[in-house]
Amino acid sequence: MNSIENNSPVYLQVAEKLATQIFGGKFEPGVQLPTVREIALSERINPNTVQKALAELERDGLILSRSTNGKFVTEDVELIMQRREEYAAELTKSYEKKMQDVGAEITIPKILWLSDEQLKKLEKPSRVDEIDEKHKKEHKKWFF
Repeated sequence: MNSIENNSPVYLQVAEKLATQIFGGKFEPGVQLPTVREIALSERINPNTVQKALAELERDGLILSRSTNGKFVTEDVELIMQRREEYAAELTKSYEKKMQDVGAEITIPKILWLSDEQLKKLEKPSRVDEIDEKHKKEHKKWFF
């Protein structure tokens, strides 16, 4: 992962990486994820570890199993946004703690707003079209 020292289990690191890709738009709502074998090969880990990571994401509601068709990102955009906000809050707390640990002044990282292109993706027909304009404005969040 991105951390210099990450003591968390590998399956949680893989789950975090996939979740981050979902939050960042690499895997859009409703899209099929790569197979367990493909993820295992790209991450150079055991397929059982990937299965465990996917089970974690499924428990969180970010992905769904469709029988033998594979794993898909949820189409529930509100849930994705909520989980992204929770993850961002965790990152912020971790950042603040690390800054305090090294005796550095805590600064607020620059927040980048969604680009127009990313906003257009949110306007694609799907469950996203059920979100009204007010809600879209409330959820115009930073992209990391």
